[in-house]
Amino acid sequence: MVKTAASGDIKSAAQAIADAGTPAILISIYINSAISIMGVVPSVFLTGANVLVFGLYEGFLVSWAGEVIGAIVSFMLYRWGIKSAAKIPTNRWKLIKTVNVLPGARQIYFLTVLRMAPFVPSGLINLFGALTTIQLSNFIIATTIGKFPALLLETAFIYNLININKGYINLGIGIIIAALLYFGVKKELDRLAKLHQN
Repeated sequence: MVKTAASGDIKSAAQAIADAGTPAILISIYINSAISIMGVVPSVFLTGANVLVFGLYEGFLVSWAGEVIGAIVSFMLYRWGIKSAAKIPTNRWKLIKTVNVLPGARQIYFLTVLRMAPFVPSGLINLFGALTTIQLSNFIIATTIGKFPALLLETAFIYNLININKGYINLGIGIIIAALLYFGVKKELDRLAKLHQN
């Protein structure tokens, strides 16, 4: 399963999930957790595998559950490693300090906006969250909310890409929406950064 997660291959992941039979959903979540822990492998290929195995709607729900659970697991492991093993001093980093001084609700908002950027490796955001002082409960809220629109768009994009002969228009619309969402999120993050610099 870890090898499958590291491969980034849609067909290999789909085969591994389909071969699991009844516990296929659990296998998908396991692979998602492995991707989250590795931190650098985009989970987009797993979303595609889930669409192939479970279909559009069920594939989205499985991917969403896997993303949230994988994020929680990796967040806890990263935070443990940062505080207990590596003992990394994070209070010197400007962005981390900015997030740390925010009240809980603002931390949720900041991380939710960050989560909404499509096709961004989830593991990097999990690591960023672990480096801050955000509480686990607030991290879960931000991840659950933020991953919904981003993953919905990602799932629709991959579905149309897989079935490209059936919907060039839908694929084109998906690309445009993804670009708008990406630049919208980037603009909001820049605004938040400037706001807390003043």
